Amino acid sequence: MKLPSYCYKFTLFCFLIIILFNLKGWGQQSYGLGFYSHDVVADQRTSLDLFPGQGFSPAQNFRLSFEVSFLPDKVDYFGYIFRIIENGSRNIDLIYNKRDMVTDAPDTDHDHFKLVIDDRFTKIGFDILQKQLLSQWNKIILEFDIDHDQLLLYVNERKYVEPYARLSKNGIYKLCFGINNYPNFKTNDAPPFKLRNIKIDVGNQPRFYWPLNEAQGSVARDILSNQQSTVNHPLWVRSLHHNWAQIKTVKAQGMASMAFNPLTAEVYVIGSDSLWSISAKNGKHTAAAYSNGKFNLKPSNESLFNIYDHKLYNYYIDHKNATVATYNFNAHTWSRDEPYFPIIDYWHSNNFFCAADTSLYVVAGYGQLTYKNNVQRYHIPTGKWTEITTRGDSFCPRYLAACGTTDSGRYAYFLGGYGSLSGQQMLNPKNIYDLIKYDVKNRTFKKIYSLKTPDEDFALANSMIIDEKAQTFTALSFSNHKYNAYLQLMIGSLNHPSYHTIGSKIPFNFFDTHAFANLYYSNLTQQFIAVTLCRSADNVSTVSVFTLSSPPDAQPLAVALPTNQSGIKYYITVLSLILVAVTGFVYYKRRKSVLQPNASITTGSVNSEGHLSPTKQQQEITATVNTAATRQRTILLFGDLKLYTLKGDDITGQFTSLIKELFLAILIYSLRSGRGISPEKLIELLWFDKSETSAKNNRSANLSKLRSLLNQMEYVHLSKETGNWKIEIDFSEVYVDYHNYLQLMVSHKRIDEEKVAALIEITQRGDFLPSTDYPWLDQIKSDLSNEVIDILLQYASQISQEHDPEMLIKLANCIFNFDPVNEEAMTMKCKALSFLGKHSLAKSTFQAFNKEYLALYGEEFKKDFHLLLRQ
Repeated sequence: MKLPSYCYKFTLFCFLIIILFNLKGWGQQSYGLGFYSHDVVADQRTSLDLFPGQGFSPAQNFRLSFEVSFLPDKVDYFGYIFRIIENGSRNIDLIYNKRDMVTDAPDTDHDHFKLVIDDRFTKIGFDILQKQLLSQWNKIILEFDIDHDQLLLYVNERKYVEPYARLSKNGIYKLCFGINNYPNFKTNDAPPFKLRNIKIDVGNQPRFYWPLNEAQGSVARDILSNQQSTVNHPLWVRSLHHNWAQIKTVKAQGMASMAFNPLTAEVYVIGSDSLWSISAKNGKHTAAAYSNGKFNLKPSNESLFNIYDHKLYNYYIDHKNATVATYNFNAHTWSRDEPYFPIIDYWHSNNFFCAADTSLYVVAGYGQLTYKNNVQRYHIPTGKWTEITTRGDSFCPRYLAACGTTDSGRYAYFLGGYGSLSGQQMLNPKNIYDLIKYDVKNRTFKKIYSLKTPDEDFALANSMIIDEKAQTFTALSFSNHKYNAYLQLMIGSLNHPSYHTIGSKIPFNFFDTHAFANLYYSNLTQQFIAVTLCRSADNVSTVSVFTLSSPPDAQPLAVALPTNQSGIKYYITVLSLILVAVTGFVYYKRRKSVLQPNASITTGSVNSEGHLSPTKQQQEITATVNTAATRQRTILLFGDLKLYTLKGDDITGQFTSLIKELFLAILIYSLRSGRGISPEKLIELLWFDKSETSAKNNRSANLSKLRSLLNQMEYVHLSKETGNWKIEIDFSEVYVDYHNYLQLMVSHKRIDEEKVAALIEITQRGDFLPSTDYPWLDQIKSDLSNEVIDILLQYASQISQEHDPEMLIKLANCIFNFDPVNEEAMTMKCKALSFLGKHSLAKSTFQAFNKEYLALYGEEFKKDFHLLLRQ
């Protein structure tokens, strides 16, 4: 079959996109080479020699282009951007000269960039606005027009010309950025700048290209001609976005606490004798001793900087009769000091400011073997503490949670932590993985979702960053069950239970109330800032500050760009795949057009209930699947519990109600965490109303019955090897729909047709255990239903009604399995049916929804059917 011309054009377009994608550093935005400058000694400054050894001989016109940006917060910005040496006898330099970019002091020279040839300034001089130079990449092109004996310089598309440049047609060029050690041309001055995407075109043809997207090493690789360039003392930008840099460690006396001032990008460490200030810009620090003597820091004291009134606060939540202390930066004094109070009830509580009511809020905490969930408010103008009565969803008592607020402070989010439902440490404490939103104005908690229980439990550093625009959170996780732990940056959604870890790890010695960690973000420096605190037995607090440039780099640093040879093989492979895909697409479109007159043959029809009727071909496929299922041991939890043996026998009826609950408790705990359930937890769930002896006897007798029933399944065994009761299953021999569901959800794969199809297949029998009503199962069922509905609705939002109304009907039917009064699903299905011309089915769907709505809420659905279709 011959492909039409547009397919070839499409293939070529895809091919070019793939190449450009790779030439841009595999899509990586935060890359380049930074240059160490006057802030280090001369022999530690950065140089990049593009052609070490013999140099470069173009023999015709050529063009050098690159992108440049400057590193912020440096004092001296004088030096060479590049030096080009022609035939070992002549230099062509681009020099920058502006000593002070910190204060932006006025000067008379408006052209801070100058092009120099030999020992004279050329006519080419220009400037780039300081803000633009510090905050974005600027493109510079230097064109050697040998035919017309001139140099042309383009700066962000502005053109400059230097005539009579006396260029040699047989020139050999050495090209070096930053400092260099060429005999007779040595330079030790370079401004603190960043460089990337160096290209050289010879005769209008690309010859060399250095993306400079390496993350380590002393070699910069050209990906067009395999030219390896030498880098001395590199500052790889990618490493700044992947590796946390420890910029300062200080030792503060007493039970120190810390705070962050985003207005100046300074971390404050509050010690008992002085206030430390550490700059996230450059690691510089100062320590100001208190002029009125020692500050009596209490255990569990907290500090934070209020951006609304520009004050530093220190408080001790366990003594609410005392006012919150404020620090006078000019006098180096605290406003008050209180005697020591020994009772500690609020270790690792969370806090935030709210501008709307000028208040400090303190939430949760731990002390006296009890986890807390109360919300306490300190009204700054009156200096009064009050405890807030909250409403809404349950907020499990906890500590070691992360708290982040929206810009106004109106909403606060709480992620994870460690605690227990009762608040008592002796009653089944565990790690918590929910995301809770607190509305300050309405004083309500709302649960957003619960993350899946990870393979290794984690808690969170005290603060997290909320990005309202992107609807994401950024937090620091760590294992609270280890002393030698580490902090790991995690980024997740505020709407869906998903997250991924990113960046390198920070060592963190976690010793409960003797250790503390926090995460901040600086818009000023575009950095994440992590701070760790460990307090020794002799009451000395070691505080370390780490920085990571934003955005964090998600790629492994070992990723390397292909050489020319391997790159060509890669492109050929990609091109082949594209050609295959295009061919398949065209074949599909042509075949579909041939079959289009009888659409029901390919898509199925809509039956009288508004469900898609399968085609003959689909029925055959379904029959094949069902036949295969009867030849495999099967455990189904969606659409009620069912257990089938290899022969297809349904043994579910042999389970009494108690053994059924026992089986489900062990199975679900085994599948969700891999750890099973403890004997004590089983008694708590099933025999809480019996004496200890009676409960144990009942447990033993019913476990024995359960083991006997499971023997009929084969490859399904009851085990207690780890101390917990587990159901171990060979999933290659036994199909378990809930196991497949968990495997599908744990995947970070984006929501696409394949994932949705698999989800629909798993859940098509119905809701998760709809006929079971166990208190311990309610939250699991609720979270699962929300997760399924969110995924299906999100995928539905990507489909246009005109493109695939049948799929929208299928999605709606699946959603109704979990929520029969889901308005979005009803609207979607009615519109899709109406689009297909099935108006009576659309009306009956609306009426059935009304009936369910009335039965559930005791009132009729208010919206009009015809108005709904027009929305």
